[in-house]
Amino acid sequence: MRIAIFSDTFFPQINGVTTTVYQSAKSLTKLGHEVMIFTVAPDAAKYIDPDIKNLAIVSLPSVPALIYPSLRFTLPLGFSLNKLRKFKPDIIHSHTPLSVGWEAVMCSKFFKIPLVGTHHTFYDDYLKHIKLDYKWGKKFSWKSTVGYYNRCNLVLSPTQSLADALKEQGLKKPVVILQNSIDTNLFRPATEAGAKEQLKHQYGIFGASLIFEGRLSYEKSIDQVIKAFVLMLKKMSELKLMLVGDGPERKNLEKLAEKLKIKDSVIFTGLLPYGEKIVEAYQASDIYITASKSENMPVAILEAMGCGLPIIAVKERGLAELVKENINGFFAKTDDPSDIAQKTLDLLNKPELLKKFSEASRVLARQYSHEQIAVTLEDLYKKLLKLI
Repeated sequence: MRIAIFSDTFFPQINGVTTTVYQSAKSLTKLGHEVMIFTVAPDAAKYIDPDIKNLAIVSLPSVPALIYPSLRFTLPLGFSLNKLRKFKPDIIHSHTPLSVGWEAVMCSKFFKIPLVGTHHTFYDDYLKHIKLDYKWGKKFSWKSTVGYYNRCNLVLSPTQSLADALKEQGLKKPVVILQNSIDTNLFRPATEAGAKEQLKHQYGIFGASLIFEGRLSYEKSIDQVIKAFVLMLKKMSELKLMLVGDGPERKNLEKLAEKLKIKDSVIFTGLLPYGEKIVEAYQASDIYITASKSENMPVAILEAMGCGLPIIAVKERGLAELVKENINGFFAKTDDPSDIAQKTLDLLNKPELLKKFSEASRVLARQYSHEQIAVTLEDLYKKLLKLI
């Protein structure tokens, strides 16, 4: 098959959608398909592995979208039509319901090609960034989102909770659960003798350590993790917290750590390049921790599980489907730093349970390998083509 993928976000942006788009495209090429990605990221092609066969990147004309940091915007005026006409795709797959997504809708109608749309997250959780965090703003967000996906032939969602929300808000088109995936060969536990301790020392860690990886933004509730961490330090003074990533809240979080007099125990790594550097950060850690209430199916937690990390999270939205309580982690009470602290300490103080959860995370992560998810996606494409 020839598959055209449309996404408003791509490298150099680092986020779950970017990772999913790129890794999905790579996996599909390994299955023998030809893939062309359309995005607004300038010079996007230079960020991909040149050795990947049958994968092409097209950067559409765009300008910065001033309402949201790092986002770019294009007018869906058919900039992709000429490339698409020559490529002759069997399927168009859109990963975002924004300007590039509407370009995909237009191309689908123009060429009469089936359109698959993946909805990745709860967009209403991000309205504060564009100063629309009001009841009417949320209503408009859902109406426009559902209106977009009702123009697709098939809708994919990484979690049941998001699929249910779409249907509650008026989605009429068929929706299928297709989980995000990870490279389970890359994201792996440190197995060589002494490797974990050596990695810890590289980060100045000489005891147990916690990690959060992702966008440092208000909807991630990282301030609650820091407040919980203060309580943990009273019982475990050498404990470290590693915050991997960047975002609009980084300066505020650094100020919070300084205000709480724990800045020497919190490691802000900034953005780490996808690959071994992120793997090493996971491998240097003992538990992945998050207080976020806005997650759908975060790739970062899948990657942490692949590296054998137990998870401390709140039982909200997609996290309730991803983390298995008392198997590979604990759920803490929502908006309760003291309970987050207690659940984390309970696990750190039980080495055998920590090991058991670690092994379970690795086993669970294998269900989300790129290879398995790509085969499922391929099958969904084939079924759709038979119906159209």
